[in-house]
Amino acid sequence: MTCLSKAGTLYSTQFEEFTAGDNRWSGTGGWVATATSGGVQGISQDPVADLPLGKAAFLGYARPSSASIAVYRPINHNPATSGASRIEFDSLLGVQDSTGTHRDRFYISFYNMTGDFLGAVIFDNTTGKVLSDDGVTVRDTGVEFLRGDQIFGIAALQILKVGIDLDLNQWEASLDSVPLFKQKFNSAQKALTLGSVAVEWDIAAGAPGQAGDNWMLVADWLVASIPPGPFKVNSFARSGEGQGLLSWPSDTGFDYQVQYSEDLKTWKSDLLGSRFAAIKTQGTLSFNDPSPTQATGRYYRVLRLPTP
Repeated sequence: MTCLSKAGTLYSTQFEEFTAGDNRWSGTGGWVATATSGGVQGISQDPVADLPLGKAAFLGYARPSSASIAVYRPINHNPATSGASRIEFDSLLGVQDSTGTHRDRFYISFYNMTGDFLGAVIFDNTTGKVLSDDGVTVRDTGVEFLRGDQIFGIAALQILKVGIDLDLNQWEASLDSVPLFKQKFNSAQKALTLGSVAVEWDIAAGAPGQAGDNWMLVADWLVASIPPGPFKVNSFARSGEGQGLLSWPSDTGFDYQVQYSEDLKTWKSDLLGSRFAAIKTQGTLSFNDPSPTQATGRYYRVLRLPTP
């Protein structure tokens, strides 16, 4: 498989195209699992009580057949041939706690195109802490994640954001906008391409029979490549009536949102025609503020977002 695009969304899902049921995460949309029976992975419909979540993927809960289970999605992005070395990963996910005393670890792991492990963000349910792994050293970020209550079905979903620069071998991550780390990505001197991104269940006690009935829930998943160089507005002017006129370069696989503010603190996105979705060709986009003449100053900015 080759890189899916030069820049923009490499893979995205909210799992609505999947069929609900045990063992159904793998086999759809290019996903692969190391366990395809036993119900340790699958797709749930509205898995959180009193929350119309739709479909979401899960890994864990049932008795595993080995001490480590993985579900992964190949991306196969080579920055040397694509020209885009920066990767963005976003996911809405959470760990539901065990009903007993056994607890395990759940990984969001990154592998290169030859299958070498590069790094991971670890949700350590034995401590409730988020850890980082650069292929050599596991570090405590000092940040605790929210455990969901499995018995009462209380949601513990949080937004994990990861940014990776494959050229610089650097990465950073945040959980619900709380910084987790900013550090070297891989310390094992492995080739810095992006092969697969995986969800992994590691049995902390080391034996399948000692696994907890904890599990990870994944509701959204986005992997995108970011075009090289800074993104900036090409031009800005005001018409004779005072409306703002903007233009900027566009890249494939991105949405663009024009926002405005009266005080540079509160930004709004409600201008007619200010959203440019799923751009399919490179070029130049422009926006003309349709509002009446502004009595006070109005400021503008343009957000570039990977197409979900």
